[in-house]
Amino acid sequence: MQGEPRDRSRPRVRIRDLVQRDLAAVHTINEEAVPAMNSLALERLAWFAREAVYFRVAEADSQIAGFLICLAPEAPYDSPNFGWLRDRFTDFLYIDRVAVSSRFHRRGIASALYLDAAATEGRHCRLLAAEVNLRPANPESLRFHQHFGFKPVGSQDHGYVEVQYMVCPLPLEPARL
Repeated sequence: MQGEPRDRSRPRVRIRDLVQRDLAAVHTINEEAVPAMNSLALERLAWFAREAVYFRVAEADSQIAGFLICLAPEAPYDSPNFGWLRDRFTDFLYIDRVAVSSRFHRRGIASALYLDAAATEGRHCRLLAAEVNLRPANPESLRFHQHFGFKPVGSQDHGYVEVQYMVCPLPLEPARL
């Protein structure tokens, strides 16, 4: 039986919770994204798996295509970016990192993960919060976040990197998408 051809530009995506066996694939995707985000050891990813309120993967074409990690404000996380946001906001879901395998770029994977996080965890908070690199510049991430309605609320120069902090009210509304 022959079905209609599938649009390869938008693969069928399944978003699910991370399981232990996913960590190696997630690590590979994370390392591919450096310097847009920092490198992480597998042990640190395992820490996120224990501490994150949201750590899910997107599967496409029977493989892990991307992931998203979010933390609650009370997480025991020593990141200066997380600390900056926690000092200014109380009711937020912190997007620590999102990455998509280069094979799946520009196919809606990151958007699907953001929508899933907002739907899954958004009832517990009022804002999504993230930072985007200004140096080294990450204009694609800046455009992506602006597309979702994120607005700048401050910036910080850490010497090796400069970031812009951004927040977006929840729920994510289709009009903003």
